[in-house]
Amino acid sequence: MDKKSAENDTFLKQFSGFLKTPPLWLNTETFQFPQLLLKEKELSETFPEPNIFSNLVLGKRIERFFRIYLQYFSEEEEVLAENVQIFADKITLGELDFILKNKNSGKVSHIEVVYKFYIYDPSFENELERWIGPNRRDSLIKKIIRLETRQFPLLFQKEAQPLLRELQIEPENIDQKVLFKANLFVPCEILDQHFPGINNECVQGFWIKASEFNEAAFGKYRFFSPTKPDWPVLPENNTTWHSFSEIRVQVDGFLKKERSPLLWMKKNDRIYTRFFIVWW
Repeated sequence: MDKKSAENDTFLKQFSGFLKTPPLWLNTETFQFPQLLLKEKELSETFPEPNIFSNLVLGKRIERFFRIYLQYFSEEEEVLAENVQIFADKITLGELDFILKNKNSGKVSHIEVVYKFYIYDPSFENELERWIGPNRRDSLIKKIIRLETRQFPLLFQKEAQPLLRELQIEPENIDQKVLFKANLFVPCEILDQHFPGINNECVQGFWIKASEFNEAAFGKYRFFSPTKPDWPVLPENNTTWHSFSEIRVQVDGFLKKERSPLLWMKKNDRIYTRFFIVWW
């Protein structure tokens, strides 16, 4: 496979993984903002050159994936604005991800795009507080608070009004929704448990402590540690695999830097799984 074909193959795997990732919630019983639900599509279209994504961090890459989805797969939504930074005296107040207009109904929506990986830490007392980033630097609750207090209110601040006047829309006529997709990882012993408040289809694997990743338990399997842009990719689409001893060297390197690596594990040609090894 030549370089261009390899880049296109990688892009399609990442984009497919994004589409297949479930929304973190399906109704507004727990979280107040409704979800914008995407339809899963067969990827037979011609897409932009994948190298335009090569330097984008995962969050920005996901926003670009959503833009491509709108361009190629959504006939109903027109993009009025995207990634618009709002300023006050040359200070950035924040960014509006997308403003869309439904071509059929004429309804305008403000969409914030979120794509997260959380692990479940039972040591927290509150159920929703238990969903945290694998490096313990962020959490679901922090993100929800940010959406509620900063990202969605930004639309109604006076500094955003010139944009809305330019688009000829009134803020009170705009629906606010999220595209909040997530991959969740829980301790092995509660993999079959039901977790309240969230879409349980988001549970994609488990997490373990570094001391639990040993040859006795994992020595007979094959592994791969994807770079962060490839985290959305389904492990069965991977072709390169390493032995336990080979991947152990990579894992130790991450742990020394206080980073929790994501691993793909191949048990056989039919069974694959994903899991985090936490450094803390």
